[in-house]
Amino acid sequence: MSKPTILFLWHMHQPSYLDALNGTYLMPWVRLHATKGYYDIPLAMKNSGVKGTINMVPSLIEQLQAYSEGNASDRWLTVTMPHPRELSDDDKVFLVRSFMMLHWDRQVRTSPRYYELLRKRQRYEKKISFEEMISFFSDDELLDLQVLFNLKWFGFMAKENYPFLQTLEDKDRFFTQDDKQQMMAIQKEIIASIIPLYRDLIKNGDIEVSFTPFYHPIFPLVHNTALASRSMPHAPLPSQFSFPEDALWHLKEGKRYASEVWGTDIDGMWPAEGSVSPELIKVAEQQNVKWIATDEDILFKSIGSREKRHICRPWKLGEHSPALFFRDKYLSDMVGFSFSTMEANDAVNMFVNYARSVFQKAAYDTPLLPIILDGENAWESYPENGKQFLTHLFDTLAKAEDLTCATFSETLKQDSSYNELITLHTGSWIDSDFHIWIGSEDKNNAWDYLRRVRLFWSRHQSTHFLSEKIVEEVNRTIYRAEGSDWFWWYGDHFSTENDSLFDRLFRRHLRKVYSILGLKSPTFLNIPILSRISSIGFREPTVLISPKITGKTDNFFKWNGAGILEVSKRPGGAMFNSNRIADRIAYGFNKESIFIKVTLLESLRLLAHKKMSLRVFFMNGHNIDITLPLIPFSPAPFSAIINNETGPISDFYPAGKAACDDILEFSFNFSACGVPDGETLSLYFKILSEDGKELERIPVMGGISLHIPSDRDLHRYWDV
Repeated sequence: MSKPTILFLWHMHQPSYLDALNGTYLMPWVRLHATKGYYDIPLAMKNSGVKGTINMVPSLIEQLQAYSEGNASDRWLTVTMPHPRELSDDDKVFLVRSFMMLHWDRQVRTSPRYYELLRKRQRYEKKISFEEMISFFSDDELLDLQVLFNLKWFGFMAKENYPFLQTLEDKDRFFTQDDKQQMMAIQKEIIASIIPLYRDLIKNGDIEVSFTPFYHPIFPLVHNTALASRSMPHAPLPSQFSFPEDALWHLKEGKRYASEVWGTDIDGMWPAEGSVSPELIKVAEQQNVKWIATDEDILFKSIGSREKRHICRPWKLGEHSPALFFRDKYLSDMVGFSFSTMEANDAVNMFVNYARSVFQKAAYDTPLLPIILDGENAWESYPENGKQFLTHLFDTLAKAEDLTCATFSETLKQDSSYNELITLHTGSWIDSDFHIWIGSEDKNNAWDYLRRVRLFWSRHQSTHFLSEKIVEEVNRTIYRAEGSDWFWWYGDHFSTENDSLFDRLFRRHLRKVYSILGLKSPTFLNIPILSRISSIGFREPTVLISPKITGKTDNFFKWNGAGILEVSKRPGGAMFNSNRIADRIAYGFNKESIFIKVTLLESLRLLAHKKMSLRVFFMNGHNIDITLPLIPFSPAPFSAIINNETGPISDFYPAGKAACDDILEFSFNFSACGVPDGETLSLYFKILSEDGKELERIPVMGGISLHIPSDRDLHRYWDV
């Protein structure tokens, strides 16, 4: 291998959605992603002649097999298949409520019919319940919704290989039951083709497949939660959970199962969330793992240097250690989060130019650059599910005379030189620690629930004679509960409308242990772990955001991770307050700007004649006032008024950008207005009448505290 080499690793993962108590699958994401990322990535690489590695988590493979064999279903599927006239009212409510869970800007607004149905739902949902709303949706509309939701989950390779899907795209509305049945038959065919497709690509040398410990556990934490203190010395930790034998099972069985499924020995491992520790390396060495990949910050903290050239060569922790590769965080994250907003040509040029600059500074003859990221979720934010970007990227790399692409194992066969590590930092690819999975009240409580059940199982085994089948079934149930995803969704870092479902599913895995043994589960397993239910109406920002200011509810995801203040809900309940004007405030920030979204209880267009305005106040020493009209206007810059003790002294223009259509959205450039990063701002809002009278203060008392991140803080706001 004589050229500088790009090492792609596309990580494919879903947790086990199997409801341990009733045998159904509670979420549809395995089925839906199978027609997009799992199918697009390998075929796009093959078509361009670009090699790379795909990491398939065994818990995902297990579910793909179940779907392909007809042994798995989910409610989204069971509500899709019948004609709407055969659905119960409960199913129709589920259909209208849940069949818009995808990227609104890229997938819904690109379909006139889909957007029409979304807007219809939005018009009604603030006024009547979903139970009442379904009477306003015809069978034709519900059938279109069934088709469009599933259709929009097909990726670009599926549409290329199955022209009927493009026929449906062009038709856009008034689908028939036969249209839907043909589409779902294609979905089933693609799901069944995934594993044979990967086997063929592996056999032909087009891709390498790596594995993750079986149910995606954070290996160091399952080994011993006390290991978290190495990278989080001041974090409160739960009572010690320490089961090295479980961690060993996940790794050993994950490797064995993956090798069996793919028909060849699987040599490489992406540990769950890039989580590593010296204990992991020792176990991996014993299980004949040849290479492991993780994040560059793990290396930088291990060697005390942040020079990028250090990631351009594999490392070892001892003579017999697996080779250790460290991903380029910047370029990996650009693909995952940022290139979707750029023109494909510009994004690809930026990719290759950055790679060349890294290679030029590397001191090795054939430097390597690992690019590792989520291979399934990123494409929903790209036009055409990433078609333009991925095909142009792969074609460009295939034709480049000074670059090549390879698999991790290929590089090890052609070059046996390594750098030596004295020690390895214990942490993950997020902030180089484990704060996403441990250290907060909810997360620690989840570990405590797991520890109590795991200790019960150890004691029960020692005092009862049990069949091998029972032991295996209980162990599997506990292993599923040790997966990282449950702990990910607890706490305040990440949140979706399905948080309570994840909480329930986690506790059901634990309750299943007692069910298998013919015992009644303890009461604590019926008590939700989520503490957010006791603080209805408020959530702090969890990630950096950069929403496009449009004034429209045009994107399901662009405010994902923002802070939320539910104005129309009183603490302790969800009762509607008829005296309110505002419904909710969403807020967040990136390194330069604050972003605010204001949603009213009634349509802004219906209220435009009242000529109200929103005034924004900064409470803690920054004398900046912003006033924006609550009437429809297109995206435009606005000014802020700078004050001192005597009143207004100057205007600052442009202070940001605002737009108002069905919502009010605006950005405020705090950096340009002289607000330093690293500072905590406190904001409140007033809705004013045309003559300046205060109609509502938001919040009623105090303000929303918002910490502006410094460069040192930015890594804390992470989404995957």
